[in-house]
Amino acid sequence: SLMFFTRMLFSCLTDADFLDTEAFMDGSPRPEHPAPLDDLWERLQRHISGWFPPQGELNSRRCAVLEQCIRMGKTQPPGLFTLTVPTGGGKTVASLAFALAQARARGLRRIIYVIPYTSIIEQNADVFRGILGDENVLEHHSGVQFENDEENGNPDPKALAAENWDSPLVITTAVQFFESMYANRSSQCRKLHNLANSVIIFDEAQMLPLCHLMPCVAAIGALIEQFGATAALCTATQPVLGDLIQRFAPSHAISEICPEIPFYFDKFRRVTFRQVGVLEDDVLAEQLCTHEQVLCIVNSRKAAQSIFSQLPEEGSFHLSTLMVPKHRRAVLEEIRRRLNDGLPCRVVSTSLVEAGVDIDFPAVYRELAGLDSILQAAGRCNREGKRAAEDSIVTIFRRTE
Repeated sequence: SLMFFTRMLFSCLTDADFLDTEAFMDGSPRPEHPAPLDDLWERLQRHISGWFPPQGELNSRRCAVLEQCIRMGKTQPPGLFTLTVPTGGGKTVASLAFALAQARARGLRRIIYVIPYTSIIEQNADVFRGILGDENVLEHHSGVQFENDEENGNPDPKALAAENWDSPLVITTAVQFFESMYANRSSQCRKLHNLANSVIIFDEAQMLPLCHLMPCVAAIGALIEQFGATAALCTATQPVLGDLIQRFAPSHAISEICPEIPFYFDKFRRVTFRQVGVLEDDVLAEQLCTHEQVLCIVNSRKAAQSIFSQLPEEGSFHLSTLMVPKHRRAVLEEIRRRLNDGLPCRVVSTSLVEAGVDIDFPAVYRELAGLDSILQAAGRCNREGKRAAEDSIVTIFRRTE
């Protein structure tokens, strides 16, 4: 507790020093936030107004989750929350609605989204920019480059905001967030004091690294216990963190935003699972070729390359974390286009697409992995509920090395 308090004081001091120096050199301080949270709330209301009354059973369930998130955000005091909603349940917009409702009701200052994969960050950032406006969303991670015109004295406002996260909504990676919490450099620590009195959403919370789980939960607990933050762990496969939370945030019990979890999971059931045992790569490739549109997720880049090399060139795609962000975005856009147009589309990928990526295949193959990975992969099958569950097959297989 004393360590985090010391870090917060250090953050206040270093950020004030940087800002005062900057104001002196520029002749004026930085402008305030582009928009207050009340304005962002109005923009969200305009965005979701067309959703009501909902059309179709799946959209009715998503709207029920959204309304529950807004209700809990308005009525609950700051603390620790879980949002356990099945894949395809509209968690992205629902969590934003909870965060904005909580911030307005409790006088919190900003919203921080912490996301494990840059592929999910890029997708969610596009959604948030479409709702709230580009000027109100700060995307800050290793894949973002800011356009500074320093020669003419026109620095990018977002580059300045990235220095201390002084923005209404910040989207960042789990690596940047937690490494900043334990950093010892002023450039990394400047942002820490802006985490106080904020709503912090941990998307795909099951991806918190097991090898660093204790320091990660300790940081979350300190922000809740000492610095007035609200934290929400959002996922379809919620990790069990009760004992660690009790240790690091003893005065805050975990509250589930959507407590009728069995009801929601039963209503969102859209696929059928089958297990087929061991498949050789050539047999697996043959099976994939029998589908016009199919997604295959494997556990290693080497396996993805091996299977992809045996697929026909037309309509086949390969995804991995080795791809640069611009290339990965372009491939995902082409995949979505082909899926929407009914064209052949066979994708072999590592696990980077199994959580949070908004794509909808009629069939999915998943190499045997942990149950959370299998359930997340199933969220890419019949995502919009357009087909019957018995016709939307998630095939679980094992590979031979």
